[in-house]
Amino acid sequence: MDKASAPGRTASPEPGSTDRDLRTLALRVAEHARNKPDAPAFISGAEILSWSRYHAISDALAALLIDLGLARAEKVAVLLPDGADMHIAFLALEKAGLVTMGIGPRAGRKEVEHLMRLSGASALLCLATHRDLDTAALVASLRAEGLALRHHIVVEETLGAGVLRVDNSPAVLAQAPDANEITRRETLFAQRRHAAQDLFLLNSTSGTTGMPKCVAHNQSRWIHYHELVLDSAGGLGPDDVFLSAIPATFGFGIWTSHFTPTLLGAPTVLLPKFSAEALIEALARHRVTVMAAVSTQFIMMLNSPLLKQRDVSSLRLLYTGGEAVP
Repeated sequence: MDKASAPGRTASPEPGSTDRDLRTLALRVAEHARNKPDAPAFISGAEILSWSRYHAISDALAALLIDLGLARAEKVAVLLPDGADMHIAFLALEKAGLVTMGIGPRAGRKEVEHLMRLSGASALLCLATHRDLDTAALVASLRAEGLALRHHIVVEETLGAGVLRVDNSPAVLAQAPDANEITRRETLFAQRRHAAQDLFLLNSTSGTTGMPKCVAHNQSRWIHYHELVLDSAGGLGPDDVFLSAIPATFGFGIWTSHFTPTLLGAPTVLLPKFSAEALIEALARHRVTVMAAVSTQFIMMLNSPLLKQRDVSSLRLLYTGGEAVP
């Protein structure tokens, strides 16, 4: 069977083709929200985030960020646990024409401070505490050292709950705007939205002995990489169920949870906290078909006694890497 006739997909344009679909993630999510509003975009534990909710919450957060006076292409650091909120934040920043500085959820204070300075972030979007770190104290320290950090945006519960604190003042995400507000937002987003070739994300590296580095991303490279994935795998489509055990702040996690599933319109299962047993349970419960994990996570799963007690026969494709693969 040739690639063009493989089930569940259409042929990809050749590299360099002018026919490549360069619609950004914001536009793809809006399309999914119209066409299948109640279908799941992300599944995290017992929580399901539909495409329509993903679209609405990210719209509300994008509007709030613009109203704070952040100029297009300013950088905003995102320091959130690996879950649906991280993806909502990334999408909101894209819609607002801002650049995300994604900081890994396991980063320590030195790594966080280093990435904030290196990126020159104008704002920090986070929880009140990160591991054992009081983020208000962190912001005060960075400001005292000269970083022009204008806004500290704290998620009180989840972005879905819509309650935040911005520079110690309460703020609420307006997720059910009236017609005038919808028109205002559409105008703002159209003026500021990133094109596929624009810088939209800085992510941090991991796995080195030194301090993390920033890697610059535009969406065009990930759209092209997505096409390469389809060419190599074949048969991937919206009926697949993805599970990514890697935080979206890292390159491996960006394409396996933030890009390829969204481009396909497929749901992604997220693990709020990784363990081999949680991974196996999620594979079985959600009938996952495509999994992404580093080699160590995969080996931990293979070594778990639970693997023989759960039906994971739905799994047909595994992506692994990030370290030596035995």
